Amino acid sequence: MTEIKLDTLKDLIQDQESPCVSIYLSTKAVHNGEFKKLEIEFKNRLQEVEEKLKEKWDYKQREVDEFLKPAFSLAADSSFWQQQKEGLAVFIAPDRFEYFKLAVDTYDKSYVSYNFNLKQLIAELHDNQKYYLLAMSPKHNQLYQATRDNIEEVEVENLPLNIKEFLNLDDEAAEKHQSVNTAGGSAVFHGQGGAPDDDNEDLMHYLKEIDRIINLELKDEDSYLVIAADDSVFALYKNINNYDKLVEENLSGNAKQMNKKVLREKGWEIVGPHLYDYLREVKDKYLELKSGDKCSAELEDIVEAAHYSKIDTLLLNKKAEKDGVFVEAENEIKVMGNNDDYDLYNFAAMQTIKNGGTVYSLEKEEMPDGEDIAAIYRY
Repeated sequence: MTEIKLDTLKDLIQDQESPCVSIYLSTKAVHNGEFKKLEIEFKNRLQEVEEKLKEKWDYKQREVDEFLKPAFSLAADSSFWQQQKEGLAVFIAPDRFEYFKLAVDTYDKSYVSYNFNLKQLIAELHDNQKYYLLAMSPKHNQLYQATRDNIEEVEVENLPLNIKEFLNLDDEAAEKHQSVNTAGGSAVFHGQGGAPDDDNEDLMHYLKEIDRIINLELKDEDSYLVIAADDSVFALYKNINNYDKLVEENLSGNAKQMNKKVLREKGWEIVGPHLYDYLREVKDKYLELKSGDKCSAELEDIVEAAHYSKIDTLLLNKKAEKDGVFVEAENEIKVMGNNDDYDLYNFAAMQTIKNGGTVYSLEKEEMPDGEDIAAIYRY
């Protein structure tokens, strides 16, 4: 299954062969075992598309059947509907059929236009940001890749399984390396019969090797790393860590005794505020510039600015819609009342992305000042 990246959006934007069909479906019902309900809802959206193709695009029934054949096949695949996440996005065009299972919930909607409608897909790009979680202790290490709604184990070559393996100890010797306690503000590796300094030195070598391997694994990443470990182990690890985006707060406790669901939920509580720092910063910048001419909340002005590559950052209410056409020769929006009209909010988003700007597709309550659209200009 394809991860939603910026290149995914750009690829869909470049598809100029129309008609372009976009279908969004909330699939949360799968959590209650209501698979049949999802099939029915999807068929309802296909029926809407069928009517639009006939009424506005002059498609005959034979052409509709051929165009939507892959989608109807998907609708009939009962196993497909049993393996959903929170939302589903389906895109259909001549010689193109593609779908994405989304970790972000969507609202049911269908579009038929000259371009794909990407507003809800854009939300997945930012709302489903990944991070890494490293469960770490003398007895067990495991790296996970996680999002708000998902967590998966990552196999890391050469990552020590535990300190016994790393130090090549027999069972009796390994038993001596059981816990870490904090004494006078510093962590002391607690053994039985060995010198504490030697035990602590063993632990430091072990943690440094973990740090080296994790940095090799994540060297091309720009994602946060959360450590699930005993507080004292984390105190030591934080001092020798070389990964730039290590979160300062650890998930405290014995991670091996936590299942994946607990790790994901507790990990998200820690990393979530860091992942959404960008949104607070963008909103603050918009409000700071609001009284000047470097931003706008007027749809017509923003559509024109997006067309001329003027927008640096765009925030939009993903449920807001207004049909029309931007007429370049007259620099104004007109409503044609036919299939030439498109969703102007989606147009502004696509043009901004195409011209190198950043778009955030948000819920209404997340928008600054309750606006439906807000833009920060480059100049």
